[in-house]
Amino acid sequence: MKAFILNFFFKIPIWVLKFFFWKKPTYRGHQFDTQSQALISLQPSIDLTELSDKEIPKIRNLIIKNRVAQNLSISPNNYVKKVDHFVGKSKILFREYIPSDISSNTVILFFHGGGYVLNSVDTHDGYVSYMADSLQAKVYSLEYKLAPEHKYPDALNDAIQAYHWLIETGYKPENISVCGDSAGAHLAASLVHKLAQIDEEQIPHSQFLIYPMCDPDCKSDSYNFLSEGYMLTQKTMIWFWDKFSNNIDNINDQAFNLLKLNLDIKIPNTIIITAGFDPLCDDGEKYAYLLHKRGDNVKQLHYPNLFHGFVSVTRLKAAKIAVDDFLGEYRKII
Repeated sequence: MKAFILNFFFKIPIWVLKFFFWKKPTYRGHQFDTQSQALISLQPSIDLTELSDKEIPKIRNLIIKNRVAQNLSISPNNYVKKVDHFVGKSKILFREYIPSDISSNTVILFFHGGGYVLNSVDTHDGYVSYMADSLQAKVYSLEYKLAPEHKYPDALNDAIQAYHWLIETGYKPENISVCGDSAGAHLAASLVHKLAQIDEEQIPHSQFLIYPMCDPDCKSDSYNFLSEGYMLTQKTMIWFWDKFSNNIDNINDQAFNLLKLNLDIKIPNTIIITAGFDPLCDDGEKYAYLLHKRGDNVKQLHYPNLFHGFVSVTRLKAAKIAVDDFLGEYRKII
């Protein structure tokens, strides 16, 4: 029934939706996308912050099942082969996406979002398939360990292990790009920071960060103004950071708090994506500014009418246009 309702929803002309959603939220001079506003109104709300740690795995599995069933991502234009690898002693799932046509020597190490608490390789399977086809590049998506069962730096250790597996497989650091959305973008940047601390010769070719988690403080203007009503809430983000954090000292760890950037480490070519109706918007912009101030090669692409999570909802017209746009930019650097 839910799939039927969603299929019907995406067939409704946007001009019809505007009759029902005529009162459009505005932030910093931009109006929220009408179709996005309508879709969010259809989504069931759940206050994750009320869950006990014991309840989280069960609810997580239900959310994953629901998101996979909803299928909010459009399919790639061409066939993408998938091969599952199982890495390390704990046999972490590492899914390889092989597009029909490969034009880039760079492979992409991708990390899914979900606040380090939710989601999986499967929830982002549609988007990653589309990305691999669009970029004509291999993508490897990692099922890293989640909180609160696994605190920081467990996910980072998984990412390091996956990165080294790619190198052992035959890829050189200069032929690896790291990418992720939200918590996954944080994990990508965290990996770069940690590798740079260990050996700058091992840092990847580039990083592509889609609305990254950056600062556990969660008190920027965008957090305060967009605290609720746009899928992701300020309250939930504070909860995510709390579940992920191992101890109070994490806040001064540059691989945990990206805004504590060490001015001496080497950062590769970077593209940062931000969305206008996203509580994380200001943090992503501030991180981009910190890199720019250092003299790093960084570009920020901003989509003022969209919300946190739009890359996984490309059946929305505005989201697809944005994704196609930023993948075009990504294609230029890989």
